[in-house]
Amino acid sequence: MKIRREGFPFIAVSGLVSLILARLGLKLLGFAPLLFVTWFFRDPERTVPEGENQIISPADGTVLDVVGTEEERVGPCTKVSIFMSVFNVHVNRSPVTGTVIDKRYRPGTFHMANLGKKTDANERMILYIQNEEGTYRVDQVAGLVARRISCMPEMGEKVEAGQRIGLIRFGSLLECYMPQGFEAVVSRGEKVFAGETVIGRKNQ
Repeated sequence: MKIRREGFPFIAVSGLVSLILARLGLKLLGFAPLLFVTWFFRDPERTVPEGENQIISPADGTVLDVVGTEEERVGPCTKVSIFMSVFNVHVNRSPVTGTVIDKRYRPGTFHMANLGKKTDANERMILYIQNEEGTYRVDQVAGLVARRISCMPEMGEKVEAGQRIGLIRFGSLLECYMPQGFEAVVSRGEKVFAGETVIGRKNQ
């Protein structure tokens, strides 16, 4: 299985820790840190569902909330919040095909990523993607443990639905804002998978 290069420094450190623990007599148990960190940075291939006028989950995890809201650049919209535990794949993917029209870093706090409104003030990377159906916003939100956000696309770059766009290290939150005219097809508590689960469809 492919391992993300962003994880290599963490894997090296955990390998050193595991080696020390093994030499202290913990044997196989001593290698648990190395095995876990390597597994955390796994990057499995995904099959993007065929079809038009749909929005794909940008993250693996559990849907925390689905709410109607308003966003200055998206307009009236639906926000789907997805919580990623340390056991989920943390590679994030584009929910739609389109062009990146803005990318913003916003510093902030580090509340636990599953605490609802409290996470509004958390550090985040905001990505705006636009296509003929509207403007979409994707927020990579830092949590209590996750304080390292990687976001790869730059302004003006075209992205495909399901394309890898970044990673958050060690558990956090993804927020996807879908524009008016799209309806969420997931609900709170549902498990979703980045690049595979359809979370929104255009109203007929």
